[in-house]
Amino acid sequence: MPPKLQLDKAAWQWADTTDPHNVTQEHVNMAYRLNLKPCSQGTCKRNCRGNPFCLNALGEKSWFAKLDERKWHDFDPQTERRQKGSYVGLKNLGATCYVNTFLQLWFHNLPVRRALYQWRETHMPDVLSDDWTPSTICGHLQVIFALLQYSIRRYIDPSSFINHLGLDAGQQQDAQEFSKLFLSLLEDAMSAQAPPGSSNIVQQQFRGEYCYVTRCKNCGNESRTGSMFYELDLNIKGHKLLKECIEDFLKEEKLEGENQYMCESCESKQNATRAIHLQSLPPVLNIQLLRFVFDKHTGHKKKINSFVQFPEVLDMSKYLRMPENTAVYDLTAVLIHRGPSAYSGHYVAHIRKGQHHPWYKFNDEDIEEMKGRNLHLGSEEEIQENSKEKKGRVAKGSHSSKNAYMLVYTRQGTQAEATPQECSSLEGLLPPGVQQYVLRDNDKFEEWITDLITARETKILSGKCEQEEVREKYLSLFYEAGCDYEWLSIDWISKWLADPAKVPKVKNQQYLCQHQKLDPDVVPKLKCVRSQGAARVIEKHKPDVRLKGEQTLCWKCVRNRCHVTRMKQQMVNDEKAVNMVSKFTYDSELCYWVGRSSLRSWKKLALSTFHQDAQQVTDKVVDEGEEDNGDETEVKPGDTGGDRPGGEGQEKPSCDLGDNGEQDDEDQKCELQFNTDLLCDHGCLSPDKSCRRLIPEEIWQRLKTYFQTCPQYRRDDAVCEKCLQLTAEEEHTKGLYRQSALTQKSVLADLFAGRNRPKLDVNEQVNVVSAVFLEEWRKFIKDNGRREPVTSITNSLLLCEHGGLLYPPTLNGHGELQDCVSLLWPSEWTMLIQHMGFDVEVTAVQLEETDGSRCLVTMPEICQDCLSHRLATEESNRFIFKDSVVYVRKIAQEKKNGVGPAPLEKVMLKGLGNGENSNLERAEDPDYLQSQAKKKKFDDESLTEKMMKVEEIGSLKRRSQRHRKTRGEKEVLVSSDLTLKDLKIKIMKQFSVPPFDQNLFLDGVNLTDDSSTLQDLKITPGAVILLQADEPSDEAYPIEDIYRGSSKPERGFQGTNLLST
Repeated sequence: MPPKLQLDKAAWQWADTTDPHNVTQEHVNMAYRLNLKPCSQGTCKRNCRGNPFCLNALGEKSWFAKLDERKWHDFDPQTERRQKGSYVGLKNLGATCYVNTFLQLWFHNLPVRRALYQWRETHMPDVLSDDWTPSTICGHLQVIFALLQYSIRRYIDPSSFINHLGLDAGQQQDAQEFSKLFLSLLEDAMSAQAPPGSSNIVQQQFRGEYCYVTRCKNCGNESRTGSMFYELDLNIKGHKLLKECIEDFLKEEKLEGENQYMCESCESKQNATRAIHLQSLPPVLNIQLLRFVFDKHTGHKKKINSFVQFPEVLDMSKYLRMPENTAVYDLTAVLIHRGPSAYSGHYVAHIRKGQHHPWYKFNDEDIEEMKGRNLHLGSEEEIQENSKEKKGRVAKGSHSSKNAYMLVYTRQGTQAEATPQECSSLEGLLPPGVQQYVLRDNDKFEEWITDLITARETKILSGKCEQEEVREKYLSLFYEAGCDYEWLSIDWISKWLADPAKVPKVKNQQYLCQHQKLDPDVVPKLKCVRSQGAARVIEKHKPDVRLKGEQTLCWKCVRNRCHVTRMKQQMVNDEKAVNMVSKFTYDSELCYWVGRSSLRSWKKLALSTFHQDAQQVTDKVVDEGEEDNGDETEVKPGDTGGDRPGGEGQEKPSCDLGDNGEQDDEDQKCELQFNTDLLCDHGCLSPDKSCRRLIPEEIWQRLKTYFQTCPQYRRDDAVCEKCLQLTAEEEHTKGLYRQSALTQKSVLADLFAGRNRPKLDVNEQVNVVSAVFLEEWRKFIKDNGRREPVTSITNSLLLCEHGGLLYPPTLNGHGELQDCVSLLWPSEWTMLIQHMGFDVEVTAVQLEETDGSRCLVTMPEICQDCLSHRLATEESNRFIFKDSVVYVRKIAQEKKNGVGPAPLEKVMLKGLGNGENSNLERAEDPDYLQSQAKKKKFDDESLTEKMMKVEEIGSLKRRSQRHRKTRGEKEVLVSSDLTLKDLKIKIMKQFSVPPFDQNLFLDGVNLTDDSSTLQDLKITPGAVILLQADEPSDEAYPIEDIYRGSSKPERGFQGTNLLST
């Protein structure tokens, strides 16, 4: 099949040689491409866009290929089944990952699990109902452990356990505190109801003993106080090794001075030492690394992100004062907190059965076996961007972590995991009801998998049926000679083939021409299909208009297109003649006037005129040949409204380019008719020759054939008399204005040039006028009378409603007159009122009192009440703004040794603040000062003298209102209703300084009230705010912590069942 461009050209090639009156059915069929040969199914790799009978490559390929079942296999329910030899995970309910890690840890403690299996709930039935749930903490833990051991699910849901504890699943709590509280709760519950031998399981597994030993240095007497522990809480701040943390925990403390020990033997306070002595250690030693500590400055917890090394084998013999290798422990669990903040992050656990078993990573639902037998903490130890902590060298047999918060060591020789025989015996220890609960849960899971697989097979079968149906409907669309046909858009067919269920309604109205028939120019967007097949495809989609058969073909549009084609051929020859004429100048009696814009746009205007008259011309042609084409009917008889859709070969009025390539005015493009641009407002020939030119009679006659009713003027035709008269009057008026401007400029030269202006000196009266008047008067003089003159001095603008002076000629802070008024010499006032009128004369004089003070006397007098109200309103409005810029400049703190930037007081002397500009571009920029540290320092006294000279000179010159940015200064977009707290957050994004480390200063005043708005703090647009950042501490607070509301105290586990007792 030839390419689309070639087919489009062939469809209208006949129009070059055919008169519009002689268009036949064959010509119409060619215009609609109905003469082309249909393409068979599967013969074209790409769709033939120019052939309406080609339905290939529209998206049907997937319906003829083998059914792709992958979309139904995206989720395989079998992946939710527990793999053989693997562990069962726990679902994270939002922020319960810290609970999941401890549940996995305690589950892997075989004695604890065995003891819980032996526990019995009071009045528990042997046959459980479907909605049964445990009523005690031990019952919930028993069910969870049973499911973790015997469930066939990949993970289980601990919601019932979390709800029983009363925990908020969406709030992350302190994991170390949870461990202590839960073990205490479990110990009480087990001791109350567990059988003998299991009631004290928590003590047997986790409880150790140490004592506080206090020794008097005077008499040597020792005092011992015993204490039980379930976890060793070790301080890690300043330590890099676990050994250092343990030794710090056991180190000897001196009791001296105010902290002396009251010795019972000496019966007085004496110097003494105190230390902790370990007495016994449990089989499972829990070591809590105190990463989460309370910060007294912020009132919240923070995390210590420092690396600590810990060994895989820990010998505690020397701390028990026992022979070496007597108390040796193996590392069996490491609990990790990932994240820089104490209030966010994620908890995971690394657990293994024993020294010769692999490590497993327990991450909520996901459980991963570590490769080899080594503990891998790499992904948990990603260095933070702002972290200065180095991991350092790790000794062999040890690990290093900055996120580990709990280490679990198991004494060598302690059984860590059950054998297969013991697993069977453990199952027998469970209550029958719990065993039934586990079996029922497994049965539900199997039913769920079966239902999903059945539903998937059903969908696959349905997909195959749909594929066969769509394939059959698609094949029924192919056109065959002699059958009825119909038109459908390519876009709709493609969408139907993409997804038959989501295809939109068929909208054919957009493809109709102005005669409500099928527009021949949109045929490349449509396909001609078998009418019977189309009815099956669109039966559920209710088309607005069906484009069926020959009755939808538009003869009028075909004839119009033929007429345009013929007219374009004629235009080619005429255009050459017109362009040739444009190169010469003509001045003959036989020449005609033509508008310049019309001459440039005559081709587009001709096409526009044709389209406006096309309906009448076509109707006449159709009337003449109506008898020969009686089968032509419109889809909607009598409806001829609407515009035709744009298509190829169809030209409409559009923007025209002039000789210089500039685009004509939009209104002129839409309203211009040929040769109307040389008419004046009275409808006659305009006297302005710049808008028209002369062309020979031959060229005019050529143009006349396109515009039969256009205005026609010969060279010697008279121009508009009214326009000539108006032009003469305008010239006379301009002459008077020009003369008046020259006269006023000569007698008021100083006022025009702004020279020798009066000031408010003592006993010297001056006149006051509005600055707006003076500005307009100077514009009139400068334009040399080309604009209308100022006819009146309107000083009433300076008065209030009471007739008093509202804008007195007072001076601002720089000794300059206010911008709203100007002063005149009395002689200048006299000259002005000779040329124009005035409403009120305003005078002012400065009088000196007997005591040497001065007072301003004006006529009319100043209205003090209105003046005070105006000044107060202006002052208030200065601090109300929206989306304006303020400048924040970061300065450094003064060093203790005197080296470094100047203190804040010296910076403020530079004139920073509201509306002031700094003259030192690099003043107090810490980045600049750091790079210039080795250069010679400025002398403070000489710098002050230079600054005073600059201020003196600046007072005599005009002050620039433009702000000069300096190094270390950034723009911040703010509004007056923004609070200081919000401003600090914006500054944090620019300078990376947390709000609690920001000290902001404006005009030397420290801004401290975070709840105040910028309006309350008197901050104006353009203000320069100084930012002084506090020096960072050894352990900077994470940025996440600043978003935590400081007004709300931490509640911890208050209100939960962990504290119910």
